[in-house]
Amino acid sequence: MVSLTLVGTVHRDPNGLPRLKEILDKECPDIITLEMSEYGIAFRERTGPRLKEKLFDILQGLHEKKGQKERGKLNRPQKPSQITAINSTLLALELPFEFQAVKAHCERNQIPFRCIDLSKYSRDKLKTLREEMITEENLRKILSFAPKDPHEELRKQRALARRLTSQNADKLLIGAFLNGKMGHGIVQRDHYMSLRIKEILENNGKTLHVGGWEHLLDDPEGKTLYGLLKHLLPKRILSF
Repeated sequence: MVSLTLVGTVHRDPNGLPRLKEILDKECPDIITLEMSEYGIAFRERTGPRLKEKLFDILQGLHEKKGQKERGKLNRPQKPSQITAINSTLLALELPFEFQAVKAHCERNQIPFRCIDLSKYSRDKLKTLREEMITEENLRKILSFAPKDPHEELRKQRALARRLTSQNADKLLIGAFLNGKMGHGIVQRDHYMSLRIKEILENNGKTLHVGGWEHLLDDPEGKTLYGLLKHLLPKRILSF
C-alpha cells in the first residue's frame, strides 16, 4: 500500500535524536527521504572537523587577548559547545541528529534512504558559514550578545510549531510566518523535494519524509512541501 508520512523536527534540538528514532521505529517505512543535500553531508564530513578546529582556535585567541587586556590570571578557555552563543554555529558544522537517526534506522532495517534537498542552497549557506561566520570579527560580536536561554527558545519554537500545524491554524499567521522564510529558498526547495517524493512514491510503498517542521505548514498558497503533497493525504507528525 502506498502511503506518505511527513515528520517535522526542530533542527538542532538537543533532545531530537531519541524522539525521532522512536517515530521511525513505530512507523516502519519502506523508504525514508531526508531534508538534506548530498553536498551538505559531504561538506560536514570533509570540512566540518577542520572548521570546528578553526573556530576553537579563534575562541582561544580571543580568550588570551581578553586575559592580556585585563592583566589577570587566565582560566582554561571553555569548549565551544559550552558557550551558548557559539553552540548553534558549532552544530551547523556537524551532521544533524536527523541524518544520524535516519541512517542508523535504515542500516538496521536494511531499507533505503534518499537525501533530496537542493545542493545549491546548502552550498550557498555553508559558504557563508565558512567565509563570514567563522571569523574573529563575527565570533567577537556573537560573544558580546547577551546569551539566550536555549531551553526557552526551544520551548517557544515547539509551541509555535504546534499552533501553526493545528487543524484550526490561522491562515494569515501562517502566511506571515512563511513570508519571513522566503529568503531561505523555501519555495524552490519544497517544489524540488515534492517532485522527488512523488517520483519515489511511484516505485515504493510506505514512504516517510523527515525535515523541518516549517515545511509541514498548510500555507494558503499551497507552496510548502505539505501544500504541494496535500492531495496525497499525507500524515503529519511533529517529532518533539
